[in-house]
Amino acid sequence: MTMPKRPPAQRLRAHLRANFRANLSRLRSSVVEGAQVAENRMALLGAMAVVAQPLFYVVFGLLYPQPHENVWLRLTMAILGLPIVFESLIPKRWRHLLPSYWLIYITASLPLFSTYMLLMNGLSPVWLAYQLACVMLVFMLFDARASLVSVLVGCGLGALLDLFFHHPEIPYGSLGPFVAVWLFAGAGAVICDLSRAIAWRVRTHSLQSVTATISHELRTPLASIRLAALGLDRHFPELIAGYDAAIAAGLIKPRMRARSLAIVRELAETVSSEAEHAQVTIEMLLAAAQATSQQAMGRVDAGATVAAAAARYPYGSASERERVRVEIKDNFVFLGWAPALTNVIFNLLKNSIHYTAKKTDAIIYVQVDCTEDGRGRIVVFDSGTGISPGTLPRVFERYVSGKDRPDTALGIGLAYCQDVVLKMSGTIACSSREGIFTRFVITFPRLQEDAPSAA
Repeated sequence: MTMPKRPPAQRLRAHLRANFRANLSRLRSSVVEGAQVAENRMALLGAMAVVAQPLFYVVFGLLYPQPHENVWLRLTMAILGLPIVFESLIPKRWRHLLPSYWLIYITASLPLFSTYMLLMNGLSPVWLAYQLACVMLVFMLFDARASLVSVLVGCGLGALLDLFFHHPEIPYGSLGPFVAVWLFAGAGAVICDLSRAIAWRVRTHSLQSVTATISHELRTPLASIRLAALGLDRHFPELIAGYDAAIAAGLIKPRMRARSLAIVRELAETVSSEAEHAQVTIEMLLAAAQATSQQAMGRVDAGATVAAAAARYPYGSASERERVRVEIKDNFVFLGWAPALTNVIFNLLKNSIHYTAKKTDAIIYVQVDCTEDGRGRIVVFDSGTGISPGTLPRVFERYVSGKDRPDTALGIGLAYCQDVVLKMSGTIACSSREGIFTRFVITFPRLQEDAPSAA
C-alpha cells in the first residue's frame, strides 16, 4: 500500500524544522568542542575574567574615570565567572551543562556588557576599543559559527538593555567609520577561523588516511588468521580423536598433560575469538578517528540499530551471548549516524562483558524506550563488578580505564562514546555501585519529521 504524500507546505515545514535542528546540533557541537579545547585552561580563563572585572573598575572608575562605570555590574560579572574558575568542583550530574554555561558567560561578559557600556557612554573611543577587543576575544575562543551567534546575540541584547534602561543622544550619523572597523575586524576573525578550520580538516584527513591504512594492513592478516582458525576448528578434532585413539590402543604414550591437552582442544576457538575481538577494536579505533568528519546526519532507527549491533557483536563464547538480553520497549527515531551508534553499543557491550566475566549469575540488559518528557533512551545495564568510586567521576575522560585492566585497555572507548553522542545532540551518563551494577543511559531528541536515512 502506497503511503499518501503530505502537502507541499507540510513537507516544507518538516524540511525547515529538520534543517533547524541539524544547524542547532552543529552549533552545540561547536560549543562543546570549544569548551573541550579550552578545558585545560578554562579555570585560568575564568580566573582572568573574575580578576579583570574589578581591575577594570579600578582603571575606569578610579584612575581614569569613565561615565556610567558601575562597580555592581563589574562584581556581578565577576561572580558569574566563579563556576568556571571552580569547574572541577561542579557535581558530575551538572558538568554536561558547563559548555553551555561557558558560551552564555562569555556572551554576557564580553559582547553584551561591552556593547551596553559602549552605548551608555555615547560611543566613546575608550569603550569602542574595549568592545572591539571583547569581540575579537570571542572569535579566539570559539569557531566562526559559535562566535557569530555569541557576538550577534550579545551585541543585540546589549543594545536592547541600553534602549530600555538608558536613552543617550547617540550620534548615529558617525556610526559609519565604526561599522567599517567592526566589519573589517569581523571579516578578519572569520578568515582566521577558516584558516584554522582548514588546518583542522587537513589534520583530520591525515589522521583518517593513516588509520585507514593501518586498519587495512591489519584487517587482512586478521582475516587470514580467522580463516585459518576456522579450518583448524574444522579438522583439528579429527587429529585429537586420532591422538586419543592411539593412546587408548597403546600405540603411543601420552606425553601431554591433561591441562595442556585441554588448552590445545580450545586453541582454534581461542585464536578465532581473539582475532575477531582485535578486528572489532580496530573498527572502533577507526570510527573514533573518523568521528570528527563532517558526514551528513540522517534518520536513525534506534531499536533496529541497537538490536543489529547486539546480534553482530563478536561474542567470545556462547555464555557471553546468552548473558546479553535486548528489549525494545518503545522504539524511536533520531537524527544521527547509525554506524556511530553501532560502535557506541559495541563499546558498552565490550565493557559490560569484561566486567561481568567474574560473576556467573551476571546479566547484561539493553533496553530501548522513551523518557517521560518524550526523549528517546537507550539503557545498557550490567550486574557485574561495577566501577570504583574513584574512577566513576572520570569514566568519560580520555585514557582513563578501570583499575583491573590498566595495561590492556587504551581508555578511549567511553571518551569516544561521549564525543559521538554529543555530536548527535544526545547525552550519556553513567551510574554504578562497585560490586553490584553499572548502568549507562543515552538519550536523544526524537525525530518526528521525515529525513534521509543515515548510512
